Amino acid sequence: MKVNGINSVLLKNNLGELKNNSQKSFHQTSPMKLDYYSQTASESLKLNSLNLARSVKFTGSLLGAFQELNTAMVTCKTKDSKGESVGSRASVNKLLHDYQNEFAQPNDSIKTTIQTGTKKINGKNVPIKARAQIKLLDKDDKKARQTLLFEMAVREPSEQASNFDKSVDLKQKIAIALTPINYKGEGVLEQAYILNTKGNLMAVVEDGQDVLLTNAGNITKKDEKSGKLNISATEAKNNFIPFVTTPQTVEKREPMPSIGEGTEIVIGMENGRFEKEIKDSIKTFVQKVKNGEIVLEQFHAMPNAKNTQLIMLAGGFGSRAEYTNASSSSIFHDKENGTQSTKGVFRTATGLTPMETTFVTLHKAGLLDCSKDALEINKNIKFYLNKDINRGNGGYTVGLEKKMARPDRKSVMIFPNDSMSRMTNAVIEANKTMSDGNAAIAIIAKEVPSKDCINNFGIMRLGENNEILEFAEKPPVIPEGYEKDGKCLTNTFQFAVSNEAFEVLDLVEPFFSKSDKSKETRDWSKQYIPIIKTLTQENDYDTIREKLAPVFGPDSTPIDDETIAKAKSILKNQKLVAIPTSEPWADCGTLNQLYHTTMQIASGDFPLEDFERAHLLSCINTQTGLVASTPEQKERIEEKYDIDGQVMVVPQAKKIKNDEIADIPVTINKPV
Repeated sequence: MKVNGINSVLLKNNLGELKNNSQKSFHQTSPMKLDYYSQTASESLKLNSLNLARSVKFTGSLLGAFQELNTAMVTCKTKDSKGESVGSRASVNKLLHDYQNEFAQPNDSIKTTIQTGTKKINGKNVPIKARAQIKLLDKDDKKARQTLLFEMAVREPSEQASNFDKSVDLKQKIAIALTPINYKGEGVLEQAYILNTKGNLMAVVEDGQDVLLTNAGNITKKDEKSGKLNISATEAKNNFIPFVTTPQTVEKREPMPSIGEGTEIVIGMENGRFEKEIKDSIKTFVQKVKNGEIVLEQFHAMPNAKNTQLIMLAGGFGSRAEYTNASSSSIFHDKENGTQSTKGVFRTATGLTPMETTFVTLHKAGLLDCSKDALEINKNIKFYLNKDINRGNGGYTVGLEKKMARPDRKSVMIFPNDSMSRMTNAVIEANKTMSDGNAAIAIIAKEVPSKDCINNFGIMRLGENNEILEFAEKPPVIPEGYEKDGKCLTNTFQFAVSNEAFEVLDLVEPFFSKSDKSKETRDWSKQYIPIIKTLTQENDYDTIREKLAPVFGPDSTPIDDETIAKAKSILKNQKLVAIPTSEPWADCGTLNQLYHTTMQIASGDFPLEDFERAHLLSCINTQTGLVASTPEQKERIEEKYDIDGQVMVVPQAKKIKNDEIADIPVTINKPV
């Protein structure tokens, strides 16, 4: 039998009863008791290759648990008021509390199989399934409290997988044992969650001050007077290896006067979403530079720095923004304006946020002067608040570019706020390419092993002079011509755009569909880059019309000869090019990616400035695997929990009051 598209062998001998109760069985408040035959249990245990428990209890609670898990854990099942998919999570506290009275004796359990995501195999989306159970571990009748286990195990689907038992290698297993709060008020006060990011699970504990995250570690609460809390998380190919750090002498650097003048960076924010915490975060960074806590190397401005304007996109509509709110109770929200927290404002173990890490790279590249007395909000850091309807990151950027343009600007460099970059040389090369006037768009392309690109990254094929000839978006196999020396070039979403390219995008705007209601009708990868690519590479006007028709959307007006001729005249000989690099870069767009980036940094696999390295060494425990944001946080966690394996700790989301940011106005330049 299938329930919501998921196999449920546990119920197959109860078809008659289910039919009689119709669909009301899944929504009734009182549990429907289902008798079972030994054959049903036998079939279930045969499929249960993970051997999660010794005994099985099939009752109406199975239906409730299945329904709750299936709703909570299917990735992007929930949508907010704008129709935006916001991800999935399950509250372990709630699940264990709801079903704690359904068990007669220890080792009784409720099991089910749910879908946690999909994986492309041979071009098809194959479900990633997880076996979940709730099991009674022990009970204390005198205190009317008991400890329960919530356990979830995921296996990778095989090419022939149709049932869970035909899946291959165990991918992940997370077990959370805790004592739910009972009517006497006894039990665990911490909140425990299982997060699901496209089939990748993570255990999260929120204790009111800190948030602990792991998919390859163990967390145990030291003081069990209020009830047990034990978490065990394992992930294939991510077993914990004690961090190895080399003691280094960190010399205190004295501030040096800047050589030359850099440019400005505009932080683009969507109205009502994240702006409070982003401003507060940047204000903190500026203050650290002022008081000498952060001292960078002497700034040497690029010769054409003033002709470039920097833009960082932050706080858009993308569901990626929701995965990394430090307050896990709000990670996946149902509020119109989001959670008021974003990955760009997390302080990692280096003391910097991902956004500020990119600031340092721009300083080293000679574009953004982060020196004392040079870095200042409303001086070389400005804010743009988007009050228009968001039509994707492309439309968002064009609106920002029009309102913030400067007369001396010849090109714009665009960066995301959710990646950590040390691509200094690539930034310099991209800027030089734009100053030469040969590129309409220059994309910094990271060299990544080909095996890691399959179903994971968008890749590109280059021609002469690094011109981008083709894109392949997350291909199931690597197409011919995309691979070189076992690596492919991936789009890092760090790119430069010429004034001429912006002019052309404005010119073709009337040809976009008026009836297209999708949320990303002006996306860089899906619309704007293909438009520029077609106009710069094709000469036949009918071919241009044919290729651009699906880009402009349904029922769009065909672009006319006059507009094509004018666009090509504006672009002249500019091309769509790549800036290949092997320099360090890490995408922190989801909570899992931020977690793995943090572990990469703690392991010494990411180049750091001296002040970052000094902060890091005070925030990690190289033996247990704990990685905190501050030394004080590390000490606080080690007093409360025993840690073994990779565990990242971030502060719980701070609530910013309006009066705290009153002195940081949003600057809007007058259109030129």
